[in-house]
Amino acid sequence: MSGSGGQAARGSGQGGGERIGSAERENAVAALRAHADAGRLSPEEYEDRQVAASRATTWGELTPLFADLPDPRPEQVSAVLAQAPAPLPAAAGIPLPERARETIMSVTPIAALILFFVTGHWWWFLVIPLVGALLYGGDRGRGRGHGRNRDRRRYR
Repeated sequence: MSGSGGQAARGSGQGGGERIGSAERENAVAALRAHADAGRLSPEEYEDRQVAASRATTWGELTPLFADLPDPRPEQVSAVLAQAPAPLPAAAGIPLPERARETIMSVTPIAALILFFVTGHWWWFLVIPLVGALLYGGDRGRGRGHGRNRDRRRYR
């Protein structure tokens, strides 16, 4: 291929934009199946990733499917992920004791209401979800009894 089409297919220079064939797609699906058999992927996750791998036309489309998985994975994907910078740890919000978070979250709506009446601007109420996101942003319910299995754990 020559011309602008060949340049577009090459992409990032790390192999991410390089086109793949049926053998590479089948290899990726087999690696995903191994992860599903090992219990690293739920059936739903496996199905979603398997469909994406089957439809992939470049290495760049396969790489994200293996970013959170150990080996086995296609050799080209391993090379790209090895060159990528290490991901930053998930933010767990502002590091405060749980009691302090609860107090701040309880006072925020009252402060927003007072500021609304003092200034006449409604946008103070937007501070409430913002403070919640800052305080609890990366927790996703871990360790606080929240989430899908909360009631099951309580009544065992």
